[in-house]
Amino acid sequence: SKQPQMAEIGLVDVQLDVWQLLSKFRLVLPNVTISQAKVVLEKNAEGKANWEFRAAPAVTEPAVPEKRTEFPVIQKLTIDNGSLLFANQETNTKLELKLTQAEAAGFLEEPVKLKAKGTYQKLPLSLSLDGGSYENLRSANEPYPLRINLDVGKLKAKLHGNLTEPLAMKGEDVTLDIQGDDMANLFPLIRLVFPSTPPYGLKGRLKHEGKTWSFSNFSGRVGDSDLSGTIRVDTAPKRPVMKADLVSNLLDFEDLAGFIGGKPETDKGQTSSEEEQKVAAAEKENDRIFPDQRYDLDRLRAMDADIRLRAKRILAPNLPIDDLNAKLSLNDGVLKLEPTVFGVANGRIEIYSTFDGSKRPSKVNIDARLRQLDLKRFVKSDFAQKTIGPIGGRIALSGTGDSFRELMATASGNTFVMMSGGEISELLVRLAGLNVARALGVLARGDKPIAIRCALLDLHANNGEMAVQTLAFDTANTVVSGEGKIDLRDEKLDIVLTPVPKDFSPFSLRSFIRVNGSLKNISAFPDPIKTGTESLYAKIFNVIVMLALSPLQPRDLPWLAPDVDCDALIGRIQKQDPRGIILKDFQQTGAPKVAPDNRATAQ
Repeated sequence: SKQPQMAEIGLVDVQLDVWQLLSKFRLVLPNVTISQAKVVLEKNAEGKANWEFRAAPAVTEPAVPEKRTEFPVIQKLTIDNGSLLFANQETNTKLELKLTQAEAAGFLEEPVKLKAKGTYQKLPLSLSLDGGSYENLRSANEPYPLRINLDVGKLKAKLHGNLTEPLAMKGEDVTLDIQGDDMANLFPLIRLVFPSTPPYGLKGRLKHEGKTWSFSNFSGRVGDSDLSGTIRVDTAPKRPVMKADLVSNLLDFEDLAGFIGGKPETDKGQTSSEEEQKVAAAEKENDRIFPDQRYDLDRLRAMDADIRLRAKRILAPNLPIDDLNAKLSLNDGVLKLEPTVFGVANGRIEIYSTFDGSKRPSKVNIDARLRQLDLKRFVKSDFAQKTIGPIGGRIALSGTGDSFRELMATASGNTFVMMSGGEISELLVRLAGLNVARALGVLARGDKPIAIRCALLDLHANNGEMAVQTLAFDTANTVVSGEGKIDLRDEKLDIVLTPVPKDFSPFSLRSFIRVNGSLKNISAFPDPIKTGTESLYAKIFNVIVMLALSPLQPRDLPWLAPDVDCDALIGRIQKQDPRGIILKDFQQTGAPKVAPDNRATAQ
């Protein structure tokens, strides 16, 4: 130990009622005062505790009365300037409780009351306790009523109910009502790991059986989401094991930001501190979309977990996300999603991911499968509503780092997104090819959908840079190809599209289309001679060049835009999807199969 003493007490003053002791054989202490008490509890790296005084390996039981009838009556208890330090070298944790003042009072027939103020982990602490009388406490046949209010920082907890064995803290039949600003802040109090969340409030039944605690039938809110379910924690193993079954009828997608290292928004009606407002303003102005908050690996290694979260409906105004069925496991710092399934755009996205936080730097493997997504639900426009056809794909990436931003900056692997069959707005295709005459004709006779033969985006990532291997979009009257890259390290993209009509047009502004900018703010603009579109002057120059060169360009000859060999493209993708998980949703003929009925279950 680094501490010279395990316990130091400046003053102990005890009054003994001799008459009660001699006449009724009852231990009554009218007044007990303890001042300047300091207690240090420690565990070394091997798990041995300084409060275990026996030579035998068995753990010493706490020195408390074995029977409730043996508990002494303390009419008034006063504690001034007391402190308790708990240091665990095995888990590298240190907890400190300081009591500025604590007072308790009660007698045989009167309720016991306790009030205390101080600090816990440097956060302000206040505690109030209302219990039954001492006569109630000493009765072995009656449950002991208890009501506790605890405030630590922004955490507020209320506990009320009955204890069958109050001295051993067993046989609880109590209700726990807990509120706070962030569930991640519960870790120093209960040593359980939760992701960062917006303000929360939950209420349910707390029970203790042997080494297992349960918080069952709870319900409440986390941010703008409702949450209910059951949480069980087994404290017997070396690392606590938490099992949770959680359900949300309406889940706000923004409340999930903490799962990837982001910071969820606080309630709109809450007033945040000046520092929090500055951080929020800086993040809003930032062009980045990947959060850079560092993962706390010590917390990940502090417990094991098996969690299931089901969201029947998801609130995501800018994303077509319908529901969620997630299975998560944590074992010795290794976090797995096996799988997490989002119902998206009438299809689903299945995520199989492993995050290895057992050592630094952390390693992650992501396997996300896009199953029959409906394109028209991603873009809210008249063009998109005329688009029919499922999207499939797969994202297989791996990387290292101590934040989500670092993981993406080192990502390597393959990604593809494809569409086979379906229809799309003719006007949209004509405008993409800058085919002015044909676009005017479509406007005159009315926009009608045209057939999509196939579409494919195939990317290869190496150390944070994704290069376009294949970009092809083939319809009945236009072929669009492309080249370029996506920089995950700087979160920017630069892709050049080449649209070529299959039919003759008297006035077609033939030009390359450059799609670039940050991932948070993407723009598209004509770039006829590939000089770039980074500035306003560059854009003005490109428009002039496009108008000037348009009459000189070869014009819509049949051999300039032959049909894409869709079967060959799908065959190449087969190498990236050897088990045919995605490709089985499509037929080689280009016609989509019927989407599975159950989106919430991975196949």
